Amino acid sequence: MDIKRIGIIGVGGIACGRHIPELIDVKDCKITAICDIDENRLKTVGDKLYIPEELRFTDYNDLINSPDVDAVEICTPNHLHVPIATAAVKAGKPVNIEKPLSINLAECEPLKCALKENPVKNMMSFTYRFMPAIRYAKWLLDKGLIGDVINVDVLYIKNSGFIKGRRLEWRFEKDKAGTGVLGDLGVHLIDMAELLTGKITAVSAVTDIVVKQRKRLDSEELANVETDDYCSFICDMENGAKGSFVISRCAIGHQGTVKFDVFGTKGIVSFDLNNPNVLNVCYGEVDLANENIHTVDVPQEFFTTQEAEFIKMLQGDSYDILPTIDDGLRSQKILDSILESAEKRCWIEI
Repeated sequence: MDIKRIGIIGVGGIACGRHIPELIDVKDCKITAICDIDENRLKTVGDKLYIPEELRFTDYNDLINSPDVDAVEICTPNHLHVPIATAAVKAGKPVNIEKPLSINLAECEPLKCALKENPVKNMMSFTYRFMPAIRYAKWLLDKGLIGDVINVDVLYIKNSGFIKGRRLEWRFEKDKAGTGVLGDLGVHLIDMAELLTGKITAVSAVTDIVVKQRKRLDSEELANVETDDYCSFICDMENGAKGSFVISRCAIGHQGTVKFDVFGTKGIVSFDLNNPNVLNVCYGEVDLANENIHTVDVPQEFFTTQEAEFIKMLQGDSYDILPTIDDGLRSQKILDSILESAEKRCWIEI
């Protein structure tokens, strides 16, 4: 059996919350090395995973160049994604990169050049592509069961911006994050919309910073928040459909609400990712006087996980909607356009 040895760079919240648990559940891989600049975190995670001391690194180059690592997962702040991925690609190591790809499209150029010279296998962690409801929704939409898409309404709201005592972590600094809630949450919605209903061709957006200042991580000094807490935008799509998106981390009453409605000329496909195992649909011979949306359980064939598909990719198996760095570049371009639109208060063509 071809067991893939995985090195993880950045073992904070997203690594411990998703990447590591999912990798542990995949029988054809083993986490062999980890890297983090926080030595306490490195020890805690290393001990839990029984990683030998010599395979716990504070320099990502050491992990990338380790002969005990076949592929690299990048779970760091946004501004480090491209330099780490570039180093891995140059070393010939496949990568799985957390979203968004970078802080802006221009910063992605070194990685694009490295991939041209050494086109290694790669994946973006657009996690929602692997959720059952989304995979089933794509299957239904591809069959044309709701007719031509008219519009897409998307909502992603949570209350995390109001967490008491939350300090000025890297997500609130523009040079480290690039965007706020837009890149952290909204990028998932952008990727989903393009996957399910077609490319976005133009955007008109507004953004806002709700909590203007926060205490620094290492002192009681207040500093300005530089990234968006709220973003809404409308868009045109290449198939003539329209989109409406609302994203906020300052929505009291919501710990994480993600709703996606696709309206067509013959029906609707709708899902709520608080319950990703079911899909709400209305299509076929619709009686407009008595129509109702009904809930269906997603068939088992549409269940998978992000990390299971990453390992399959490394082993040569194909996955029809596997997100790659090309998708990350595409989404990054849209993020840049949304920010430009919000700043200039005008429509921006993609």
